[in-house]
Amino acid sequence: MSVLFSNIVPRGGWFGLTLVLTCMLASTGAIAQTGSDTSVSCTRDTGPASITPASWSDAAQTRTALTKRGFNKIGFVTRDGKILVAHIYRPSRFDPVNGPIWFVMHGIKRNADYYVETAAPVAERYQALTIVIEFSHRYYPASEDYTLGITSRGRADTRAVREGRYHKPDAYLYNEIERVFEAVRLTLDGKQRGYYLFGHSAGAQFTHRMLTFVPCARVLGAVAANAGWYTLPIVDNRKHFGMPYSLRGIPSERVDIKALLSAPLMLLLGTHDNKGPDADRNVRNNSATLAQGVHRLARGRHYFETGQSLARSLNTPFAWQLFQAPGAEHDVQQVIASAGHLLFASKTEPVCISSTADEANKLVFHEIMVNPIGTVNDANHDGVFHARHEQFIEIFNAGNAPVCLGGWTLEGIKWRTWHLFPLGRALAPGKALVVFGGGIPTGEFGGTIVQRSTSASGINLDYDGDILTMRDANGITVRRLSWGHCGGMVCNTDHWRGSLPLKSSLVRWPDPDGQWQVHGKISSIPMSPGLKSNGDVW
Repeated sequence: MSVLFSNIVPRGGWFGLTLVLTCMLASTGAIAQTGSDTSVSCTRDTGPASITPASWSDAAQTRTALTKRGFNKIGFVTRDGKILVAHIYRPSRFDPVNGPIWFVMHGIKRNADYYVETAAPVAERYQALTIVIEFSHRYYPASEDYTLGITSRGRADTRAVREGRYHKPDAYLYNEIERVFEAVRLTLDGKQRGYYLFGHSAGAQFTHRMLTFVPCARVLGAVAANAGWYTLPIVDNRKHFGMPYSLRGIPSERVDIKALLSAPLMLLLGTHDNKGPDADRNVRNNSATLAQGVHRLARGRHYFETGQSLARSLNTPFAWQLFQAPGAEHDVQQVIASAGHLLFASKTEPVCISSTADEANKLVFHEIMVNPIGTVNDANHDGVFHARHEQFIEIFNAGNAPVCLGGWTLEGIKWRTWHLFPLGRALAPGKALVVFGGGIPTGEFGGTIVQRSTSASGINLDYDGDILTMRDANGITVRRLSWGHCGGMVCNTDHWRGSLPLKSSLVRWPDPDGQWQVHGKISSIPMSPGLKSNGDVW
């Protein structure tokens, strides 16, 4: 088995890093400026001092948007008078009084519309009201205007203090999250005591810095995924290693290090997000960032280890956690479902450890829909028929032991890895898991694990002939199914002779590991994603 996550010091490759950090903490004065326990007059329960609710651009329209199911947009006025747009998704059964409120931070492209669409299937699973504020290039032209919004002008660097460019803490850009949260809660008459936060790439930079500079943020849980680089929670006296790469140059009273180290921060790192500056121009290339690591994966590990070593030096609680998503690259679609589980389910359903092919010999493809036809086949139950979105693959565990699919993949002949299984709970014996091609899978599906393809193009299988392959996290083939002309390749022993332009799905019958049959011929319903072929719950 391969361990997917760790919140302890790893063995082997990280041991030397621990020694380096221990020396650095001792030699650079890294723990000299840790903030005062008495300087902060607020808590995570009360929120930051002097924060007022945001004003809506159109209060009536906002109330309608927040109470209507689906996608919408709302406008609000920032503390300094800018009018920003927030993209929202309200799930089908969201509880406005106690339901989770989830802020998703977009990346450097400021594509908030893409991020809310990507987050929507996860939000629907956990019934979380999702808000993506668009920090547009118009108002925040440089990347650090968005990710480091703590100065009135110019960069947040070591000269900002003597030049008088640092904002007062209540004017930090991060507090717009607090202001919008408070306004949303008031509009909905909600009783939420806090909110959840997820950021990917540049959004992950925003996320970890918000916890750094706003110690009383009402964040119940935060996931920072695949940040390009970090503001380390130390004071590094080496030249060019001050702000924004460490805390040297920030007014000491502005940061409560102990609050940061005890924050509910989860670092989520794709194990294949390992391109350096030569291969990815968005990986910052200077002495300070290269000291954090050559690529995002290494830099995330370094940030975690820095915080852990600092907590030990201060003898203070350390609450951060580190999770690694096997196979994930620098792609929000490949990590957001993992983030959803970490934020909303991991306390009751801890992340499982990825199974190997040998441990999953009773896993079978149970039902497959490649070419849905007509609105009667709204397979994902989102109320909108889209042929590619209604495609689905159902996997059934016919064995006696749970199987963990984190880091496993599904692929066809032409389209490699159109689904990367996220971190989450294991597939229990006698239960099923469904992967849809797209849309927003809506409803319970009998309690089955439901996921959406991590590829923007969906499942992409050829209904005239293809080979569906499932591999474990090590790339070993676990199961294959072929049909039709098999894409010109050698067909598999598990093979359906015909093509799949069917008006119903293909399903195993009469047993979950039985022979393939056309669903409409053995049942009165054309398909049964997440359920038995007769529509009963597994």
